[in-house]
Amino acid sequence: MYTINKTDAPNPLNVRGRGSYWRDLFEKMTRNDWIRIPKEHHGRASAAASAYLKGRYSLYRIDDGSSDYCLLKLR
Repeated sequence: MYTINKTDAPNPLNVRGRGSYWRDLFEKMTRNDWIRIPKEHHGRASAAASAYLKGRYSLYRIDDGSSDYCLLKLR
């Protein structure tokens, strides 16, 4: 049987589930912070930035012969 409660609803458990490494990293970054992304992680970093930063980043190849990338948070 269901009952209608008049009190405040209980707080939910962790809504985000287990969390995301990339989301936690991007939330710690402030404007103009950047990180070096190795070539082998370029795809997953790009997908995560697209999902969590929504156009507030720039991802470009570093011109130092290493073929790594730089992810710069803009806003």
